Amino acid sequence: MSLPSPDALVLSIGEELLDGRVLDRNAGWLAERLRLLGVQVQEMRTIGDAPGALHRFLTAIDGSVPLVLSSGGLGPTADDRVRLEAAAAAAGQPAPGAEGSARDASAAALLVEIPGARAPLQQIWERQHDTAPPSFFLDQGRMPQGAVALANEKGTAWGFAVQLPRGTRFICHPGPPVECQAAWFGGGRDQVEEALGGAQELAYGLFHTVSIPESTVEARIRDLLEAGGNPRMGITAHGKQVTLSVLARPEPPRSAEQVLADMGQELQAQLGEWLWGRDRETQAEVVVRALRATGQTVATAESCTGGGLGAAITSVPGASDVYRYGWVCYANEAKHRELGVPTAWMEGPNAYGAVSPEVARALAEGARREAGADWGIGITGIAGPGGGSPEKPVGMVYLGIAGPDGESRAVLRQQWTRAGRQGIQVGTVRDALELLRRALLDLPE
Repeated sequence: MSLPSPDALVLSIGEELLDGRVLDRNAGWLAERLRLLGVQVQEMRTIGDAPGALHRFLTAIDGSVPLVLSSGGLGPTADDRVRLEAAAAAAGQPAPGAEGSARDASAAALLVEIPGARAPLQQIWERQHDTAPPSFFLDQGRMPQGAVALANEKGTAWGFAVQLPRGTRFICHPGPPVECQAAWFGGGRDQVEEALGGAQELAYGLFHTVSIPESTVEARIRDLLEAGGNPRMGITAHGKQVTLSVLARPEPPRSAEQVLADMGQELQAQLGEWLWGRDRETQAEVVVRALRATGQTVATAESCTGGGLGAAITSVPGASDVYRYGWVCYANEAKHRELGVPTAWMEGPNAYGAVSPEVARALAEGARREAGADWGIGITGIAGPGGGSPEKPVGMVYLGIAGPDGESRAVLRQQWTRAGRQGIQVGTVRDALELLRRALLDLPE
């Protein structure tokens, strides 16, 4: 087969990935790490554990790919044959196909022990068994001749990096995600940097918006996206959150950090109030920070989200400074008894109904009042999949907010029903956090 010539190729190994028993969590993680080093991943592949599969794959690359990063196939089980085949590929020999002693002899000729690896493996085995460790278990501490070992402090299988005959550098990581990441930081990253000729001075940033669709964000910054060059930008959407990724290189006299900072200012100017966060921070972190900055507190009263808003806020370290109380008032009786929502508003021929702006406001007011908080947030809606009607369809949610000035209001947020019940709940929490953020920063609705 003929493969293109990407900067890097990410390879996932394992029958469990091919048949869908296990979700591949390593490929995207490795691709992100490579991007932060300025390496563009052009292709991802998945192959099984069959003897010869890896050797055939690496031979087909024929040196056209500078970097191949793999995960999987390094454990002690019979189907983990990566080391033997990678050694064969590194040595430029045919893939071992013999069985029994012939295969063992071939493996012995191609693999070497990693210094210091054998004793810890023996100790691990002997703590769990009454027998001496078998060779297949100790093979986790071996690597192809001429390879560089990648330490794995989270597991038993070492990774390795080896230069293939036609110029490709093959960097192999264990399959369990925590071990894959350990091997990356245990030498994988160093190998990539060495292949690049040293560490790259790059700056990477994420910029988040919420509550406006991807098409609207794209339209507002189309000139920046189409400019190309430096910095390199991308746009992705997840639910109601749209994230812009920016990878900057030095542009003398500007450093990479300055190029990133300048682009951040451009994005702020064009997206304005919709740009709520940077990098790994969450909406909840932004809200908690804004509450702490003003010395204010919040309480929540939730129905259809079942405590999701309170959980989001309290996931932030230090939330105890700003979060007072939370109620999950699912039944009408609870809304009335706990927060004073009039029963007549929710039940009866002339009632507004439990899903209504009046009830959302009453929940917010009750939460603020009963908790002695500065702000109250009330949520009521129809998460589905049943319970909707033509007048009040699934996904209809009312958010109430009561503030320190004694005023309250409610807003309607129709959630995307195709996201299902959980998606409706997650989207509602996002909208509630955005509603509070805007109120705290005195931004228009």
